[in-house]
Amino acid sequence: MKDLVTYIILAIIGYFIGSKMREHRWVTKWTGRIQTTAIAILLFTMGLRMGSNEEVTSNLSSIGLISLAMTLIIMVLSGVFAAFTRRCIGMDRWAVMKDKAVDAQERSLPAEEISDRGQKIMAAVILMSVITGLLCGYFFIGDVFADHMERFDFYAGLAVNLGLFLLLLLIGFNMGLDGTVLKNFKKVGAKILFFPFAIMAGAFLAAALCALLLDIDLRESFAVAAGFGWYSLAPGIILESGLAHCAAISFMHCIMREYFSLLLVPIVAKKIGYMEAIGICGATAMGVCLPIVEKSTRGDVAIYSFISGMIHTASVPILIPLIIG
Repeated sequence: MKDLVTYIILAIIGYFIGSKMREHRWVTKWTGRIQTTAIAILLFTMGLRMGSNEEVTSNLSSIGLISLAMTLIIMVLSGVFAAFTRRCIGMDRWAVMKDKAVDAQERSLPAEEISDRGQKIMAAVILMSVITGLLCGYFFIGDVFADHMERFDFYAGLAVNLGLFLLLLLIGFNMGLDGTVLKNFKKVGAKILFFPFAIMAGAFLAAALCALLLDIDLRESFAVAAGFGWYSLAPGIILESGLAHCAAISFMHCIMREYFSLLLVPIVAKKIGYMEAIGICGATAMGVCLPIVEKSTRGDVAIYSFISGMIHTASVPILIPLIIG
């Protein structure tokens, strides 16, 4: 809850500053570069933490396949349910209501052409940052910080949080500079709340399917899906109930969902749709994936992403205890 409040405050501050600088749009050239650099550093640091985490690396062979299969099925069905909801409420693939046909044509097609090169660059930055971080964390961090891993993890976590704070401030700034975010949000209105619950429904349908196809109990499968990618909380709640094997699967699934989302958001946004890109993220749509969503779509879509991630995040400590009893 503390992080959520901090995120909201930073976004509001950024929006206020950006709204006062709408006559100086040249600053977007520099804010864009700063944002891309911050994303690269953030993802590299996250890769270092995961690559140096023995709990992650030691479980890759034993439960990795189950976690991988669950992650892919959950992400696919979450995206499918987001696409179905988008069509039901009359929204096109660029997250513009279809009853605004002229606006959709004017704003979506040029945006796709202009952002094509930028999306390719961003996808490359994400991939290289994550892979480099994971490899460095696995091969070097353990040796360099052999007797000080707790200290390394503390400072790496601090760096991740500071990076997120900077990115959220920049996201708010870009929204304020754009000046059309609130108007676009009003066009959709309360209908946007359909998306997070539809995405959850897709995840739980996927969990039921996983229980049929994989070596996992139905209740445990639902508990894993209800983590929605929040690896710092969901596995701990499951572990407290005594389900150690399920907690390990949950941990691996959440990590995989976060990293796959980081890699796939630019591709899904360009090839399939903006709301589908949000759908695959789960709870991370308001966290580490939010800057990627904003860079791959628009400012008002970033608001939709934040709302979806916030509802997913708030649901984790409620749904998992209900599922596991």
